[in-house]
Amino acid sequence: MKRNQWLDELAQFIVEANSNTWAAEGAEVQPERKGYKELEYQRGEWRLRDSYTGYFRAPGMTTVYFKDKPVWTMAYGGTGQLEGYEGIVKPTFTFLKQALMQVSLQMPFRGPNEYSHDDWKYVFRLLRGDITDFLGEEDIFKKDKKVFTQTAMGGLVLSKDSARQIIYPWNCQRKPTTAGQ
Repeated sequence: MKRNQWLDELAQFIVEANSNTWAAEGAEVQPERKGYKELEYQRGEWRLRDSYTGYFRAPGMTTVYFKDKPVWTMAYGGTGQLEGYEGIVKPTFTFLKQALMQVSLQMPFRGPNEYSHDDWKYVFRLLRGDITDFLGEEDIFKKDKKVFTQTAMGGLVLSKDSARQIIYPWNCQRKPTTAGQ
């Protein structure tokens, strides 16, 4: 498979998975790490696992697996709910979920550049990069006052073979399928 085709499939899968996990009130799965909450979505050879801990400040990591190998990750965290606004954390997260459901193929890792509803506004700034390697910041405002902020960073996972050469995930051979699958 060619690089760009594989990256397009990755972006499509991330958007699809995000529409079936935390932002969509997806069901939690058994966590791999004690003290964490985790959600998972799988389609074919693709699987996404989102893992986070905490509440007011809830750092986490999203990992996408292709053929059971980690191929993309995103870490998110930082300040979270700003001091003095802890009393509106639940509606803040409700709004964050709405914003994250607006994710696009062009920027599949968090929400859109901007999303507003009623007195709420979500802003994501891509500071550098693209799906292969990025750094971004997101903020939530309530009546033009910032109430939540965090950073997201991530990109491709590149492994090595026995000769210490790069294994690009798009060079992995697909599993053969049989008719009717």
